[in-house]
Formats: sequence, structure tokens, C-alpha cells
Amino acid sequence: MTLKKYPISVWSLNEATSNIAFSWLLHLRWGAVLCQAILIYLASTYLEIAIPIIFVSTIIIFEAASNLFFVYLDKLKRVVPEWLFGLVMILDIILLTALLFSTGGPMNPFTFLYLIHIVLGAVLMRSRWSWSLTIFTVICYGVLFVIDQDVFGPLPLILPGGFIGGSEIQEACHPAVAEYTQLSDHMKLHLKGMLLAFAITAFFIVFFVGRIQKALEEHQQTLVSLEEERARSEKLASLATLSAGAAHEFSTPLSTIAVAAGEMLHQLKAGQCNPGLIEDARLIKDQVKACKDILYQMAADAGEHLGEALEKFTVEEIVQRTLEEFSGVDRERIMVANEAVAFSILVPSRTLVRTIKGLIKNGIDASEPGSHIYLRCFYDEDYLYFQVEDQGSGMDDETAARAAEPFFTTKEQGKGLGLGLFLAQNMAEQFGGGLRISSEKPKGTSVTISLALTQIGVSKV
Repeated sequence: MTLKKYPISVWSLNEATSNIAFSWLLHLRWGAVLCQAILIYLASTYLEIAIPIIFVSTIIIFEAASNLFFVYLDKLKRVVPEWLFGLVMILDIILLTALLFSTGGPMNPFTFLYLIHIVLGAVLMRSRWSWSLTIFTVICYGVLFVIDQDVFGPLPLILPGGFIGGSEIQEACHPAVAEYTQLSDHMKLHLKGMLLAFAITAFFIVFFVGRIQKALEEHQQTLVSLEEERARSEKLASLATLSAGAAHEFSTPLSTIAVAAGEMLHQLKAGQCNPGLIEDARLIKDQVKACKDILYQMAADAGEHLGEALEKFTVEEIVQRTLEEFSGVDRERIMVANEAVAFSILVPSRTLVRTIKGLIKNGIDASEPGSHIYLRCFYDEDYLYFQVEDQGSGMDDETAARAAEPFFTTKEQGKGLGLGLFLAQNMAEQFGGGLRISSEKPKGTSVTISLALTQIGVSKV
């Protein structure tokens, strides 16, 4: 069994998952706002650490305001685009960097919060977005080591006793870059190691989480494919059961009718009776034969050739038997190019003829009245090919990709079960080949079945 492959997108397999991811991101942002407010209050009130309260409060208020805006977007129940999700993540990194910069810089122990955004990006975003976010985060962390606080001027600080400012800011809150050179070698090495360790950790997180996420997505797609295959198998099993039941129920009365019609025809011919009765008897026999053919096709729709004996036929004979299945008008529309006329093959002839007939009929249905349908038979060193090409309107990529699925049809209700291409593919695969669909709007569609030469007993006439 061949499982259908679907394109894998880590970002939002559907509308529901993208909105759920965005909703949880908003919960995280509200939690971050609350925790930041509590930490700032405790640091300034109980620990008596000088903090630029106005600047920090502005950041927290902006986070809350932006979150309210994103909550409003989420309430609209629209699909959240990936760029918006990425924009929110980048905005959070910038705000966190500003907050850390104003409250200790690289000495602030809460720099580990960067990792939360990196993990979220690796889990919820596509690879190029998560890697871009990680590189941006490492750069922001590195900025804490190189930008001097004096560039922005002194920020007003607040302690329980009141405001302070000026040069006191360096001692109270943020060591200047100039002071970094006065640190001990061990402390310098420690700070450099923090940046290096953070970068390595971030890249490892993105790499391995991304790989795990991709493996989980592939596993999920496999489960979906297996479920679809199971559903198709159940439908085909139901169809096979229906066909077998119909064949069983009809076989006895049809056989009786056939025997009775044969006896009646024999007696009518012997007694030289009314020619009209003889024609009626012949009509009964013909209709019985037609019913048997219908039952054969119903049973064949289970996807097997019903143990039909393999017989030797030339490709030319297969083509002629196929053409005989069409009326005069449709027959004239079929243009044949047989490049394998000298080949003799060992195949279940009725199954192969029915398959090619179905492909041609699809081409006729898809084309304008009077347009030609082309049947080409050719071969290479490995396969024998039967190609049917129409001059219809063609199919888009999605329709062409699903055309061979069982019960998938673009025809009007009641004009097809959507099994023709599926059964053609199934028959071709039984003989080591396959089915290929090539379609382009509005130039038409080409369907090719291939049969492995090693499995159809090819010989030259």
C-alpha cells in the first residue's frame, strides 16, 4: 500500500491550530506583564534596588496595551497570519531587551527569559522564522554587552526614599561599558561565557526542537494517510460486498432465463413459427448477456480482475476490442497511434480493455463534442504504455493530485462513482506499473498507464 504524502507545514496545519497557538501566546504575554510588575514592585520596595521606574513602567504599559490589541484581533476569529505571530515574538524580544538593559544589563539574572521565546518559536513557527528569531535574540542579548548606558543619558531612578538621578545611576543599576574593563579576568570570562553559552543553547534548542517537531508532523501525516486509506478500504470492501451480493442474487434467475430463452429459440426455429417471436427470443438472450457484463463490471469495481485467465493478445487486438466498445460517433473521435503493434502480451484482456475504455470515456466526457481523443500505445526498455489524451479544459494541480483517489469525481452527481482512475491505477500496479496524470489548463489532460514488460510476457509477433 502506498501512502499519500502531504506537504508538511510546521506553522498552522489549519485555522484552528494557528488561532490556538496565538491564543496561548497571548496568555504568556499577560503572565509576563503580571510577573514583571510584581518583580519591579518587590525590587524597588523591599530590596531597595534603584530602578528607572518611569521607563520600566512605560515598557510594561506598552506590553499590556499591545496585548489588548492582539486580544481584539483574536476575538475577530480570523486566521492569524504567520507574519503577525512573528511580529509579536520580535516585539516581545525588543521589549524584554529594553527591560533588561534598564535593570542591570547582562548582569540581570532574568536574561534566561529569552529562552522561553526561542522555544516557543521553535515549536510554533516554521524553520526560517524560528532561526531568524533565534539569531535576532542572540544579537539583542549581545547588545547588552556593548551599548553604554551614557548613550541614552541618565534615567530617573526611584527608591523608597524618593527619586535619584545623574551619575548615581551607574552604581545603582547598570554598570557602564567602561566599568566592564575594570572587572576581574574571571568575571570577564564569566560574562563572555554567558553570552557564548546562551547562543549555543539557543541554537541547539531550535535545531533539536525543530527536528522533533518535524518528526511529529510527519508521524501525524502518516496517521492521517493511514486513516484515509482505511476509510477507502472500507468503502471498497462495501462495494465488493454489494457486487458479490448482486452477482449471487442475479446469477440464478439470469441463468434460468438464458436456458429458457435458448430452448424457446431452438423450438421456434425448428417449428418455423412467427419470426417476431424468434427476434424476441434473441433479444432476451442479448439482454441476459448484457446483464452478465454489467455484473462482471460491478464485481471488477472491487479492484481485482476476478481471477480472469491470462491470455495472449496482440496490442493491436486489445486496441480493436477497446474501440468496439464505442458507438460510431464516439469511435470516429478516437485517434489511434499504435507504436507497439508488433507486441504480443499475456494479460487479462477484459480487464485491460475495460481500463482503457474507462480512460477514453473520461476523455470524451471532458472534451467538447466533436473534438478528438488520442490513444497512443508505445514502449521503452522497461514498460508498455497506453496513453489517452483529451482536448478538454484540463485540471488544476489539486484536482490532478486527487484524481486517482477512490470516490473522488468532478462529474455531476449520478454520472460517475469516481473509481475509474483508481481502478486503472490499481490494475497497472498489479502488473508492476503505475498511472501518471499530466494536465494543464486549458490545454487538456493526458493519462498514461504503464505495464512492466517483465510481468506481461511480452513477445514480438
